[in-house]
Amino acid sequence: MTEVRRFARRLDALPELFAFSAQSVRRLGLDAGLVPTVDFALEELFTNMIKYSESAAEVRVEMRKVGQAVEVVMDDEGVDPFDPTDRPPVETRAPLAEREPGGLGLHLIGRLVDAIEYQYLPERRTGRIIFRKSPC
Repeated sequence: MTEVRRFARRLDALPELFAFSAQSVRRLGLDAGLVPTVDFALEELFTNMIKYSESAAEVRVEMRKVGQAVEVVMDDEGVDPFDPTDRPPVETRAPLAEREPGGLGLHLIGRLVDAIEYQYLPERRTGRIIFRKSPC
């Protein structure tokens, strides 16, 4: 079973996105404990899509059950390639004043989810982010 929905590229769509996430986890029969991590990843990735793209297309979000895990696919249409998995490492031990700004959210996602990957579909100018989270 798969849950799919499109979201307007606006920050005020975040509550709808979170409601979809919780509802999908429930409908898919998955552990509700997955929702906070999934929501964190969704928020970070969705807001990056809004901030760093000039596309007006809605963001497509698909959630599906894979064993006891949830797999989330986010399609960002009408965009140039931007691979969030190919960012320089964040130096978390350095003092704040010595750190380069940016990248911490993506770093945290990589630490919280089981897997994350990026695909670019040039024929559709679509960036696709896929992440999976299983219960702890």
